[in-house]
Amino acid sequence: MGGAKASLTGTVQDAFSGLKLWSGQVTLTRAGSPGRSTTLKGGVFELKDLAPGTYTLTINALFYKQLQKQVVITGGNVSVSEQLTPIFSREELDLLARLVHAESKGERYEGQVAVAATVLNRVKHPDYPNTLQGVIYQVVVSGGRRYYQYEPVLNGTIHAPASQTAKDAVADALAGWDPSLGATGFFAPAKVGKGSWVWSRTPTVTIGNHRFFK
Repeated sequence: MGGAKASLTGTVQDAFSGLKLWSGQVTLTRAGSPGRSTTLKGGVFELKDLAPGTYTLTINALFYKQLQKQVVITGGNVSVSEQLTPIFSREELDLLARLVHAESKGERYEGQVAVAATVLNRVKHPDYPNTLQGVIYQVVVSGGRRYYQYEPVLNGTIHAPASQTAKDAVADALAGWDPSLGATGFFAPAKVGKGSWVWSRTPTVTIGNHRFFK
């Protein structure tokens, strides 16, 4: 009986959208025993060769509140289905969706997800504010002039309601899809003069009418 081993498998989803999370860290601990860890891939995880007992399951994912709960392993395969709550409120995510709509409503879906991802990439980057509002409304003063990071904030189009497509794009980006390949900004080459500073930045990918950069 002491040699019987079990396994724990699970799925992890966004509590708002129901989308599976692309990545994350899963840890299983038990008093008197070394912890076991694995990564979340495509919303799924598995831990094998577990002794029966009561464990603490901890799941962490970027931009989500930590989940921690007790799991009883009795033998065989134990399966769990968990939901993580975003650290952002629904109002904050709607603000991001309105920005995505204003900036990329004419782009294909992948391009809209990429735009949302660049904003999230700024939130986690040390060179930018660490909140969605801070990133979206950031104004940089240089040479006595104020420079808005996003044109829709300057011209007011960010106040227009977001389309469902833009909302879906935000949900996909939050869950971990990043078609921008880690970019922190984007621009439309056809509309930006060669003298602009954005041309000096390292490009990551071009999707539709937007070039993404770090």
